[in-house]
Amino acid sequence: MFDDDVWRYLPLGPLPTLLVAVVGLAAATYVTVNRSRTARTAAAVMLVFSVLVVLVVTARGTLASPDGEFSWRLGESIRGELGSVNRALGLVNVFGNVALLVPVGWMAAVLSDRREVLVGVASALALSVFVEVWQMLSGSFGDVDDLVLNSLGGLVGATLAVMLKPVRRGRTAGAPVVAQSESAG
Repeated sequence: MFDDDVWRYLPLGPLPTLLVAVVGLAAATYVTVNRSRTARTAAAVMLVFSVLVVLVVTARGTLASPDGEFSWRLGESIRGELGSVNRALGLVNVFGNVALLVPVGWMAAVLSDRREVLVGVASALALSVFVEVWQMLSGSFGDVDDLVLNSLGGLVGATLAVMLKPVRRGRTAGAPVVAQSESAG
């Protein structure tokens, strides 16, 4: 899908990326459908780890400028990325901004008892605002399109979590309650 040249911009190669994605998806699905205290703790750990990954990936500051800047032109950088000479790298940047915050939205929704999608999107947006302000203050470049794409990632993650939660509820809903003495006999 991508030229070898594109993978040098990513933290992992194609096979490790696929492995991380599969393991991460399996773990996220497990903590979503399992009701145990251990699964809830694992979801909290996964949320913290996801936030740390976002901070590490976005703190590189490769677009440093002396004053720090912020682009308020909605859609401008997305169009620029998709229309650039290196279209594959532009796709990596656009979809990477979405994918980066999917786990944050997902785990925030899993840990929320009400309004899961709103909590997931708000968590992703809050983290994204923090990152963009940090980038601007540290002399890098912030972009309103990153806020939109990161929030979309939070929405995708939270929606996936909400779609899987009925599987968890279905496991105990409608099941007959059997007393210990009845099952022994």
